[in-house]
Amino acid sequence: MTRVFSVPNVFGVLTALVTFVIGLQIRDTNTAVLVAAIVAGIAGGAAWYILTRMRSGPSLADTLSGIPLLGTIPLDDAGPAPALNDPEVADRFTGLMGEIEGQTTGRVLLVSSPGPGQGASSVALNLSIAAAKAGRRVMLVDADPSAHGIGRFLSSGSSPGLSDVASGEATLAEASRMWTLDDGTRFPMLPSGDNLADSSDLAGILVADALDVVSERADLIIIDVPPVLWSNATPDLGAHADGTILVISDTVAPEVVGEAISQLDKAGAPVLGYVRNRSEGVTPLTPHWLRGAAFRSLAFALLLVAGYSLYTGSQLVYSWWSVETQAYDSVAVENLVIDGPAEAAAPEETVELEDEDDPDGSAPSATAPSAPTEAYESMLLIGSDEIAGAADVILYLVRPTNGAEPFMVSLPRDLYVENPCTGGNTRINTLIKGCESKDINGPTLLSYQVGAITGIEVDHFAAFEFDGFVDVIDSVGGVEICVEYQVRDAKAKLDLPAGCTQATGEQALAWVRSRKTQQLVNGSWKSVPGASDLQRNQHQQDVILQLFTKLKNFDSPTQLTSKVASLADAFVLDDALGLRDAVDLAWGLRSIDLVDVKRLELPVRLTRSKKGQSILVSTITFDEVLLEEYGSRLPSEDGGEETAAARR
Repeated sequence: MTRVFSVPNVFGVLTALVTFVIGLQIRDTNTAVLVAAIVAGIAGGAAWYILTRMRSGPSLADTLSGIPLLGTIPLDDAGPAPALNDPEVADRFTGLMGEIEGQTTGRVLLVSSPGPGQGASSVALNLSIAAAKAGRRVMLVDADPSAHGIGRFLSSGSSPGLSDVASGEATLAEASRMWTLDDGTRFPMLPSGDNLADSSDLAGILVADALDVVSERADLIIIDVPPVLWSNATPDLGAHADGTILVISDTVAPEVVGEAISQLDKAGAPVLGYVRNRSEGVTPLTPHWLRGAAFRSLAFALLLVAGYSLYTGSQLVYSWWSVETQAYDSVAVENLVIDGPAEAAAPEETVELEDEDDPDGSAPSATAPSAPTEAYESMLLIGSDEIAGAADVILYLVRPTNGAEPFMVSLPRDLYVENPCTGGNTRINTLIKGCESKDINGPTLLSYQVGAITGIEVDHFAAFEFDGFVDVIDSVGGVEICVEYQVRDAKAKLDLPAGCTQATGEQALAWVRSRKTQQLVNGSWKSVPGASDLQRNQHQQDVILQLFTKLKNFDSPTQLTSKVASLADAFVLDDALGLRDAVDLAWGLRSIDLVDVKRLELPVRLTRSKKGQSILVSTITFDEVLLEEYGSRLPSEDGGEETAAARR
């Protein structure tokens, strides 16, 4: 733990963090975050390198100076004894034996490493195999009882063995066994035995006598011992050895190697030479601080990316939790339609058409949508005026899942529809009042009716008050509104100059609400031709598309989080829209060119009720609208494609 929180590590982390924060201030995109993390990682690694270099001791090459390199053993995954499998590797061990014989006249050699994972046991085993195949009389002694020792290659078990000889519980003859390589090659070996109660027994007379007996007949005794700094057994056995073959990897820390060399000298088994294991040996031993700097640069970069992701993710979750939600229970409306109206029709909501305008006197009925829910992804935007208590914006956004172009349609607020709650007929905008007696909220009732009209079930709704709409427009820097002449509408508080205006939220709201727009032509104020609810719908679509264009332009989770936070106070979402769904929807919008979104219109005609109320009734079904626009390119019930009319 002390090494983890060392001064160079802490200094490197702080340097990387400061560099990363500065990088994010320059630009905040996914690519920029990645680049900033890489640059910060390099900066942190460099800071660690500088401080470590100032505080460190000699390099690995300096630590091994004066100790001969006996050979290099390449990485081999063929098995535990590559000398039997790979002629090239076998030649390496044969050459290694030659170097060992040239460096010492001793017969008892320890094979060890500074720490675990260096491969000393494999080297000891393969040295013995190479010596035996070369005709030398060799004995292998396993002094490493751990799971990483030579015992893992034995099928006869590890006991009795060296520990039993050291404690006097077994003789050398009883503990030894013969390892047969092939018909012409075999050598004796002594397994490790059970763990000793006292490792000092390995330095005792019983082990010394046993090794003396073996030395009288063997050319070489190779003792595989545990890592020098991890076991007392190694220095205890050093009392019987003539020297040590030190096995290292190219990445071992020099201070660890230096300590191991010092311990072996004290034990009386000095390092006679070292072996670079799992290495081609073609490159010089890299100073550990360079490798450490590279490792830490990568670690710092990964930690920064992970920390950034965790931070932005938590911010996104927090922003999402602050969004107000309402229940979306379309099943309750379906049951209401089946069971009949929940309450008597209110007089002000019941609208009867004059016979000459509509002989049947009927409105679109609230029948369940016919399109399969998996065929479309849809969102209903509902803008309402809290004072009027009615929906002023009803904008339906639909994306077919079969790749057909997405579309949007604005439903006029005076569209004449059936009210499932009362059993009467009403303007569609009044459905936002809901059905209190059945605990059905307004957005749910309105969403169900929109699904009935279009034949496509509403997946999610997002409702906003006009005050919130103003804030959202302002948060994205406004939207552009272009008019040929100066326009005004006193009731809607609209006043825009001729030309293009980067409208504020207040100006955009007035534009989408204006129903009696006037324009200044040749010095006179005149009503805009065609000014009506349908024109308002056009204005709403223009503004919403611009707003979506700006909202969908985010290049990083931070920007997404910022936009979610700006929308949190403006919208009320359905409770079925989870965070993951919302993120998928947001990222999905990025791939859609909003210029390609089809802007559909439900044809209507203006008429009046017998009481003189002005209403709109559709002249054709929405299926016919889709058929005319898409033909056979929309999803069908069975997952294929068919005409929109055929969906009914």
